[in-house]
Amino acid sequence: MNFNLYYISPELILAVGGILALALGLSTGRFARKGEPARIGILSPEVVSVAVLLAALVPSIMLLADKGVARGVSQFGGVMAVDGLALFFKIIAIVSTVIVALLSMDFFRGVQSAVADRGEYYALLVFAALAISSLAASTDLIMIYLSLEFLSITSYILAGYLKEEPKSNEAAVKYFLYGSVAAAAMIYGMSMLYGITGTTNILAIADALWANPAPYSLLFLSTVLVLVGFGFKIAMAPFHQWAPDTYEGAPTPITAFLSVGSKAAGIAVLVRVLATGITFGAFDWTPLIILLSGATMTVGNLVAIPQLNIKRMLAYSSIAQVGYLLLGVAAMAYSPLALPAILLYVFIYLFMNLGAFAVVTMLSARLGSDEIRDYAGLIRRAPVAAVAMVFFLLSLVGVPPTAGFLGKFYLFSAAIQSGRPAIFWLTVLAIANTVVSAYYYLNVVRQMFFAQAKRPTAITSSRPLSFVIGLTLAMTLLVLLYAQPFIRMAHRSAAMLMGI
Repeated sequence: MNFNLYYISPELILAVGGILALALGLSTGRFARKGEPARIGILSPEVVSVAVLLAALVPSIMLLADKGVARGVSQFGGVMAVDGLALFFKIIAIVSTVIVALLSMDFFRGVQSAVADRGEYYALLVFAALAISSLAASTDLIMIYLSLEFLSITSYILAGYLKEEPKSNEAAVKYFLYGSVAAAAMIYGMSMLYGITGTTNILAIADALWANPAPYSLLFLSTVLVLVGFGFKIAMAPFHQWAPDTYEGAPTPITAFLSVGSKAAGIAVLVRVLATGITFGAFDWTPLIILLSGATMTVGNLVAIPQLNIKRMLAYSSIAQVGYLLLGVAAMAYSPLALPAILLYVFIYLFMNLGAFAVVTMLSARLGSDEIRDYAGLIRRAPVAAVAMVFFLLSLVGVPPTAGFLGKFYLFSAAIQSGRPAIFWLTVLAIANTVVSAYYYLNVVRQMFFAQAKRPTAITSSRPLSFVIGLTLAMTLLVLLYAQPFIRMAHRSAAMLMGI
């Protein structure tokens, strides 16, 4: 069995670091209760978890730049791959988890209910990053299932982490119930693929389907069942019902994590399976993805309009964003720009969405409310946060001078260049949905700038929160103003995908 410690060093660092954070948490006490600040030292779980994540980020970046893995390297007998797709999503997972860990430092200082040892919480965050990294690298159906369930279990626990809050308990239970059903459907679809091809290795499945074409009905049914599991993880319609309630009830930093990290994991495995396993030549899955993309972006945007809670609104917004990404997935078989466009959009989405959730975390902890009406007059109470939120929301719409404009422009251009009429009309629908999304995003801006605040007191920010807002705002602007390095990174990651 072939493996190289250097190639799997990010996973090793995350595994050891998660255990270390858990052990340290046993000796550093509990989160403070009712607003009393927690003591954060050099060896506290918070600091150790961030340090571990940053340590894992270094080899991930080095491997992405390593010419030795330019066409991908197989590990553990073909169970995992070290290639551009895996390394790109490892970077996404680690960066998003670092940001969520910093948000958590601020959020739990003002939480109104007792929570368990903070070592447990931060260890779960590190283990979630490990699960995403493993999932992005998985090239075997069994490994995909195990990694996906590992991520799901950590996510269930984190979503219900505020044990004394009924909404948090409800969020975890709904997430678990939907996830269990989706996982059962997915594993049944995977068993059908194994029965058809006689293998669980993705690349071997592609070879088997080319050598011995399977009946269309069997491939269609197995693909649909597998998509149920992936669709649940990325909140794709019609498997999105869990997302609004879970986003609303979960701790706000975990909502941010689910909206980016968990979705990135689902997109990574979806792209790998469709690009290198159930390939377009063996089974034309494009019409199915087109239908799901159109439904997802339309449902997400239309249902977001009447939402009064900003976490529910951002939940439906994230559903709509998945619809745009699926547009890129539909174009993968026809446009060489589609996969780089998907990767670039995920990278941009990381910063603009986590930036928006940073502001939500700030207000949720200080106002004790997630209602959009409580954002009234924010420009006078927290002007820096209000201005930053404007840029994050404009980026989610796709308006220049924000990075979201570059992401949507690149994604829509790749779809149009596919030359397929169905994908062209799906792009038109995506543009129309983008216009619709401006209504509910700008409604938040209207509240912040033009509505009168009921409590005109100033709102202050902590250092970790200020750092996150500053970092995400800088990246939201920088990616458009200095786009070439990020575009090159997306193209390099796509070109390194093993098996194509």
